[in-house]
Amino acid sequence: MAGKDTISISFSVSDNYAQHLAVVLASVLCHNRNHNFVFHVLHRNITPENERKVKELEPMYPNCRVEFHKIDASRFEKFHVPAELEHVTQEMYYRYILPEVLKDEARTIYSDVDVLCVGDLKPLWELDLQGNIIGAVSEGANGEFKKQIIHLEGDAPYFYSGLLVMDLKAMREGDYTGKLTAKTLEMGTKMAWPDQDVINIVFRDKILQLGPEWDGINVKYSPFKKGIVIWHFPGFTMKPWCNIWKNITWLPYLKYLLQSPYRNRAFKFILGHIAGFFYFGYTKKQVRRVLVCGIRVGKYKVRSPSNMTPEAANE
Repeated sequence: MAGKDTISISFSVSDNYAQHLAVVLASVLCHNRNHNFVFHVLHRNITPENERKVKELEPMYPNCRVEFHKIDASRFEKFHVPAELEHVTQEMYYRYILPEVLKDEARTIYSDVDVLCVGDLKPLWELDLQGNIIGAVSEGANGEFKKQIIHLEGDAPYFYSGLLVMDLKAMREGDYTGKLTAKTLEMGTKMAWPDQDVINIVFRDKILQLGPEWDGINVKYSPFKKGIVIWHFPGFTMKPWCNIWKNITWLPYLKYLLQSPYRNRAFKFILGHIAGFFYFGYTKKQVRRVLVCGIRVGKYKVRSPSNMTPEAANE
C-alpha cells in the first residue's frame, strides 16, 4: 500500500523489457529525489534474476520501492494480439486490472517503458481529474484517423494509452475492469490498436486531456526542447534500443542506463549503436529491411512470429 505522500507508478512488461523498465525508473528517480515512489510491475514471465536486478534500485535510491505482481496469463489468452504488431504482447492488457491488483490504492500513474522522465512528476500525481476517471494525452491529428477506424464520434480527441493517470477507486466502483474486458472480447479482431481503442471507447467523455508536457508523443525528440517532462518515443525506429543510424534517442537512454542496475551493459549498448551506423536489419509488419551505411539495400516480406521483439529484430 502506498502512503499518502508516496507516488504510485505502474507498468506492465515482459522479461525482454526488464532493462528498459530499470532505465525508466532511474530517469524518474534522478529527477525526483525529494519524492517517495512505489513502482508496481505487472508481468507474467520476468525471471527471478531480472526481478532481483531491477530491485537493486532500492538501495541505490532509498526513496523508492519496487513491487512485482505476477499475472495469470490464462486470464488474457482470449484477448486479441495482432500478429502484425510484432512488438506487442498480451501484457498491454494488464493495465485493465490495476484496480484489482492495487486494491488498497486510490490512484496510480500507468506508463509504458518507451519513455524517459526528465522532470518533476509531483504536479502530474496531484492533478485534479475534475470528475473524470482517467487523464491521458491526445494523439493529435493522428488520432483523428484512428477515431474513424473504430467509428468514434464526437469532438473529443483520441487518446494515447501509454500514459494514464488512473482513479482506481472510481474504476473499482464502476467495475471498469469488467467493462474493459467485455468490450475487448466483443471487438475481437476489429481493434487496430487493441487496448488503446478499447480505453478510448469505454472511457469516452470520462478522460481529462493532459498537457503535452506529460508525453512528447507529438513532439520530435530534441535535447534542446524545453518544457517536456516525459519524453515518449513512438514508432520502432525512435526507440532508444533501435540501432538504426538516424536514431539519437539512445543518447539520453545511455545516461540513465549508467545510473541503473544494468549499467554493466552500457559498453555493449554503445557498440550496438556504433555497428548500426554501418549495418542494421529489422523486421516490421512482416517486412524485413536491411540498411548499410544508412542506405536501404534490401526489403522483402518474411513470415515473422507474433512475439517478435525489438531486441530480436536488432540482430
